[in-house]
Amino acid sequence: MKIYTFIFVLFFFTQNTNSQVAFNMQLLGQYNENVILYPNTTQKTYNDIWGYAANGREYALLGSAAYVHFLDVTDPSSPILIEQFLGGDTTIWRDMKTYENYAYSISDNSEEGMMIFDLSDLPNSVTKVSQTVEFFKEAHNIFIDEANARLYVAGADQLGNGLIVLDISSPSEPIMIGNDTLISYVHDVYVKDNIAYCSHGNDGFFVWDYTVAGEPVLMASLSTNGYNHSSWVSEDGSYAIFAEEIPAGLPLGTIDLSNLSNGFLEVNNYFQFPLITDDDKLNTPHNPFLKGNYAFVAYYEDGVQVIDLSDISNPVLAGYYDTFPNNTNYQGYFGCWGVYPYLPSGNILASDRKYGLHILAFDDSPVATEDDLSTSDISISPNPSDGIFNVLMNKNNSESNSAIFEVYDLSGKITHRQVLSGSADVVDLSFLPNGFYFGKIIMSGKEVVKKLVVGR
Repeated sequence: MKIYTFIFVLFFFTQNTNSQVAFNMQLLGQYNENVILYPNTTQKTYNDIWGYAANGREYALLGSAAYVHFLDVTDPSSPILIEQFLGGDTTIWRDMKTYENYAYSISDNSEEGMMIFDLSDLPNSVTKVSQTVEFFKEAHNIFIDEANARLYVAGADQLGNGLIVLDISSPSEPIMIGNDTLISYVHDVYVKDNIAYCSHGNDGFFVWDYTVAGEPVLMASLSTNGYNHSSWVSEDGSYAIFAEEIPAGLPLGTIDLSNLSNGFLEVNNYFQFPLITDDDKLNTPHNPFLKGNYAFVAYYEDGVQVIDLSDISNPVLAGYYDTFPNNTNYQGYFGCWGVYPYLPSGNILASDRKYGLHILAFDDSPVATEDDLSTSDISISPNPSDGIFNVLMNKNNSESNSAIFEVYDLSGKITHRQVLSGSADVVDLSFLPNGFYFGKIIMSGKEVVKKLVVGR
């Protein structure tokens, strides 16, 4: 398990006076312009995000109520709008994906069909090659299995229950090769090696074999707690992470895929890390993505969260950036829509419905070594607590007879500092409001940070 040195940084939106909190993440740049308001709202209504890289440069594909925006984010501090395209309708939902030097865009609650863009002239320009309603007028999501040159369409009006499969081996001229009904509506899909991991809404999580595109075969299914909204699969295929959007406040979950070939799926665990702990267990995940041992999750009202899954049985909050600082409780579906953590630079793209594109950095460099403190050297209990914590320290790895214990709130403000003089000390935080804090123990120039929960 990695030990993180926690860096608390306070940022401010230029659009308002509400502060926003970062934890092991840094805002590098932002774009929030040229947007048509969604009808009957006061929101600019950005939606999904995707990334693209070519010839040493990096790009963001950002959806909004009326446009698909293409931005150069090679210099994250100064994102440059290259092109933006009107789809024809105004809608909450857009989704974009890339294949080779092409991009594909669809939208829901519209009659736009699918737009195809040629990216080969970037960074100079983007060309819309075509806009077609041959396969559908509206759809909710798309996913591209790049190794097999297939584009999968979920939630299309032409196929209420199932997936449309397009062959895009000739990227500008898709051909339909699958259009079969499944058990129910597919809200979102992740595909690898012709295996489609489908979020079937209230019916749960299903895995289908699309080796023969026109003859999908059910491999396994699993009912989950609520509306299975979206999922992603680990690089080694051992587990999937899923988000449930309805009802609000459901946690993330991971599913063991090790017995998939035998038709068996099992939930590993459920977990969540709400930033407003007075409103515990009401934050709602929207879209999760996996990269290495980390989950990068777009959270309504809690921004981007990075969760360390190196120990799948013990997820750890490794970082976050609150893109939507307006909320004092969890009462809606505002905030972060999507995340893209796959740019070669390591920069992370995130889209907030109100505040647009965020370009972020995540710091995972501080890793435990033989000279570092280990979480096994420190024990804090009970946790959660009514404010009285017992701190036990194993000082075999240190020549010091004392340690410093510092407590920080979510804004990075230090709320308590105490010298720990023995192997067992009592820390009284009963003066603090109920909430989520971080305790940093510093001993012999080394440190470890642990999450603290004060709750009565």
